[in-house]
Amino acid sequence: MHELTRQNIHLILSDEYWYNSSTTGLYRPLTTFSYLLNYAVFGNGPNPAGYHWVNFLLHAANISLVYLLGLRLLEDSNLAVALAALWGVHPLLTESVTNVVGRADLLAALGVLAGLQCHISALFTSGRRKLAWLGAMAVAAGIGIFSKESAAVLPGIMLLYDWTWPSLASWRRRAPGYLAMALPFAVFFSLRADLHARLPIGLVPYGDNPLFGAGFWTARLTAVKIVGKLIGLFLWPINQSADYSYNSVPLARWPDAGALIALAVCLAAAVLAIRSYRTAKPLFFFLAFFFITLAPTSNLLIPIGSIMAERFLYLPSAGLAGCVVWSVRALCRRLAVVWPGAPRAAWIAVGLICLTLAARTYTRNLVWLNELSLWTSTASASPENFKAHSTLADILARSGPRQLDRAVAEADRTLAIMDSLPDEWNTSRPYATAGWCYRLKGDSLSSPATAVGWYRKALATLVHGARVDAAERQQIRRINLDRGKRASVAGWMPLYLEMGRVYLRLNDPQKALEPLAYGRSHSPDPEFAVEMSHAWRAEGNWERAAIVLIEAVEDAAMSTALTAELVSLYKQAAPASCAVREAGGALSVDLNCPLVRGHVCAASQDLGSAYRQAGQTARAEAMARSAAQNFGCPAP
Repeated sequence: MHELTRQNIHLILSDEYWYNSSTTGLYRPLTTFSYLLNYAVFGNGPNPAGYHWVNFLLHAANISLVYLLGLRLLEDSNLAVALAALWGVHPLLTESVTNVVGRADLLAALGVLAGLQCHISALFTSGRRKLAWLGAMAVAAGIGIFSKESAAVLPGIMLLYDWTWPSLASWRRRAPGYLAMALPFAVFFSLRADLHARLPIGLVPYGDNPLFGAGFWTARLTAVKIVGKLIGLFLWPINQSADYSYNSVPLARWPDAGALIALAVCLAAAVLAIRSYRTAKPLFFFLAFFFITLAPTSNLLIPIGSIMAERFLYLPSAGLAGCVVWSVRALCRRLAVVWPGAPRAAWIAVGLICLTLAARTYTRNLVWLNELSLWTSTASASPENFKAHSTLADILARSGPRQLDRAVAEADRTLAIMDSLPDEWNTSRPYATAGWCYRLKGDSLSSPATAVGWYRKALATLVHGARVDAAERQQIRRINLDRGKRASVAGWMPLYLEMGRVYLRLNDPQKALEPLAYGRSHSPDPEFAVEMSHAWRAEGNWERAAIVLIEAVEDAAMSTALTAELVSLYKQAAPASCAVREAGGALSVDLNCPLVRGHVCAASQDLGSAYRQAGQTARAEAMARSAAQNFGCPAP
C-alpha cells in the first residue's frame, strides 16, 4: 500500500489480507486497495487523518442507505430518519468507524445495503434503466464481497426481501438481480479458492477464539450466549470493550444463566418474527435481517478467528434499530387512543435517546485516542482478558522506568489467566512480553542479587513460552500435513531474543547461543546478531563474534549501528591489527585488512549456507560471486 505499482496491485489481488504477517486465509483486496489510495494516491502516508475521513464518509453513505431502506420498508420519512439516526450514532459502531481497520466492515455494509437497494429498484423498472440498476447491483456486490467475507449475506438479504413482499413482482422479474450478484461472487470465490490452494493453513489461536477447543454443544451454547451479550450491548452500551479474547467470555456450561436467557430471547424473537410475517412485515424483515447479517460472525455455523467483537454488529445493528423504531410506532398507536400527545412524547424520547447515544459515542471515541487509553479501558471492561493485560504490559514497559512496576503487574495478571491452559491451547506471545518485562525489572535494579531473582523469573516464563511456541508450530505442521501441504513455521521470534538476553544476564552464554541462533536463522532482526556477538565474546571467541556481526551488516545493508558495534569489537579485541582505520576523525572497519577479509569470507559462507537451506539458491550464488570478486573469498 506504500506505492501504486503493478507489482503491488498484483500482490493485493493474489495474496492474503494480512500480507506476509500471518496465515489467516482472509481475502479482502478492495479494502487493501482503499488503504493504497489513502497512502500513495491521496498522499496521506502515515498521517491517520485522511484514513479517518474516508471511514467517516463511508459511514455517512451507509447512514443514507439505511435511511433509504427505512423509507422503503416503513413508508414514513419520520420513521426513516429515526432509524438512520438511531443506527448512525450508536456507540457500538465506534470500533468499525473510528478504528482504521474497521474499513472492511464499512465497505462490506456499503455493498450489502447498496446491493439491496439496486435489487429493489430493478424490480420496478425495465429496459435500459433496469440494466443500469443491474449493473450497479453487480458493482455493489463486488464492493461488498471483495472487501470482507461477511458481505456473502447479500443473497440472503435479497431473498428475505423477496420472501417478505412476494406480491410486488414475479420471480421472473427478480431473477436478473440474482444473476447480476452472482457474477462478482463467482469471481471472488474462484480467486479465494486459488489463494487457499496455494497458501498453508493457519491456526486460529485458542486465545482468540476458545470455541475451537470446546465441544460441539458447548461451542454452540456459548455462541448463543454471545448473541445475547451483543443484543444487551446494543440496548445498554456501557461496558464496551475493544477485544474479547480469552477469557472475556467464559465457555457456557449447562445450565448457564446467561446462555439460557440469550436462548430464550432468540427463541422469542423467532416466534415474534413468525407472528409478524402477515401482520407486521417490516418488523419481520428487521428481525430476520439481524440474524442473517450476524450469521457469518456468530460462530453458530462455522467458528471464525474471534469469539466476539463489537464490529460484528455494525450491519446487524441496523436490524435491531429497525425493531426499536417499529416498536415505538406500535406503542404510540396504542397509547394515542387514551393519550393524544403520546406520539409526540414518544418521538421526543427517541430524540433524547439519540442525543444520549451520540454523547456516549463521543466519549467512546476518546477511549480510541491512543494505545494506552484503549487498552487501559479494555483491561477494565474485560478484567479476565489476557490480551488486554499483555498488550497493556507491553505499552507500559515501553513508556519508561516509571511505568515498569505497572507493566510487571499487568504481566503477572496475564500469566495468572494463561498458565492454567495446556500448551497446545496456549499462545506464546504473552510469555515473551512477560519475560521482557521481568528482564527489564531486573535491569533496573542496582542490587545484583535481587536482579538475579527477576532474571530467573524471566527465564522460567520464557522457557514456558518456548514450550507453547513449539506446540503451536507442531499443530500447524500437523494440520497442513493432513491436507497434503507443507508449512514452514518459525514461531514468535521476540521470545527467543529475550531468552538469549536473559541467559547472558545469568552468565550462561553457551545456553544463550541456542535461542539466538534459532532466531537469527529465521529473522533478519540485527538484534539477534548483536546479542550473539555478545555471547561469543563472553565465550572468549571474539573472532566468531566479529563474523556474526559482519553477517548482520551484510544482511542489513551496512547498518550504521552494527558497523559501530563491529568497530568497537575490533578495537577491544585486536587493537594492534589493521582492522580499524581513522579518516576525518571517524573510525571505520578497513575492508582491505586481511583479518577483516577473512571474517568477511567466513560470514559470506555462513549466509550462503543459510540462503541455500531456505531455498534461495540464486541469492546464495550471487553472494558467493560478490565475495569472490570483492574480497578474494574461495568458492563455497
